[in-house]
Amino acid sequence: TIIMAALTCLIMPVIFYHQYTIENPLARIWGKYMPVSSDEYFSFVVLAIIALAIGLRIPLVKSKFNINQKIYMENVQNLLRTKPNLGLILIAVGVSSGLLDFLSPGNLKQVFYFLDHLTFVGVFYVLYSPGRHKRIIVPGVIVLMMAQSLVTGMFGELIFISACSLVLILLGRGITFSKKFLVAVAGIFMIVIIQSVKVDYRQKSWNQVGGADPVYYVQLVADRILDPSTIVEPNKLFFGAARMNQGWLVAVTMSRVPAKYDFAYGETIWKSVAAAIVPRFLWPDKPEAGGKANLMRFWGYDIQGYSMNIGPLGEAYANFDKAGGVVYMFLYGLFFNFMLASILKLAEKRPTIVLWLPFLFYYSIGV
Repeated sequence: TIIMAALTCLIMPVIFYHQYTIENPLARIWGKYMPVSSDEYFSFVVLAIIALAIGLRIPLVKSKFNINQKIYMENVQNLLRTKPNLGLILIAVGVSSGLLDFLSPGNLKQVFYFLDHLTFVGVFYVLYSPGRHKRIIVPGVIVLMMAQSLVTGMFGELIFISACSLVLILLGRGITFSKKFLVAVAGIFMIVIIQSVKVDYRQKSWNQVGGADPVYYVQLVADRILDPSTIVEPNKLFFGAARMNQGWLVAVTMSRVPAKYDFAYGETIWKSVAAAIVPRFLWPDKPEAGGKANLMRFWGYDIQGYSMNIGPLGEAYANFDKAGGVVYMFLYGLFFNFMLASILKLAEKRPTIVLWLPFLFYYSIGV
């Protein structure tokens, strides 16, 4: 989480302040240049991310848990020896939910979308269960994930789940720093390749007859690998960088609050918490997920047909200004620190809960 925050809200904005400024034609046409000065932006964001990092990493006295990662995985393996079929059950529920997601009415889609992710949890169960099935099941689910991405043209979930899976699989195995570094470089290269081909692939799969075309996708990837110079074309680099620059969302928020829109003083925070608890039939006009309410409240934008949000940093500033936003980000990090510590403490009694961590924290990292 700390690495993602630093990459998307510190490193990428530096590139935009130096390369993709208002003088850059693409940045100007698409409005993706940073609308506030670098001093104004970094004076808040640097402190806010430091506060987030401290909140996430500070030791919690009353939530002591075992820091030996191997213990957790050994406990999981010992439990699953007596219940080897749990993973298969979860995968069956996940795959069935994925099919029902296409057929279900709108008000049930979110339920089946969540249940669809049980496929990945089931894979983790299979990985740590005895038996030879894992040699078939794990590659099968990977192929299923890739097929789903090719059909939808959406690759973010594939990348996120793959990264979380790799962390979980390698947990407690004493991997050397050099190997970790090589894995990270390979992962970044994979993301760059996917980012460079997805626009071309979507144009064909979304706009032309025939839909998903795996052969065309492989051809695009092969072209990029054989001719890496196509990856660094200015146009392709700009759109990839713009996608990674979450700091732009924060900067736009800073440019509009309080100049055009007042600080919310916690209003959107308590509303989002309440909206997560109260069902829509009891609160028909509660804020919708996907950032629509925040962009209307702080930008005056009425977005339709897509989702975009100002993120935790943007919401921290828009509610509490700079100083208050830094304090909020510390408490935000502290909350997730406490939740993770509580789950690891609970793992002493229910060992397999550690296999649910990518599922439980999917959105908290995704934002």
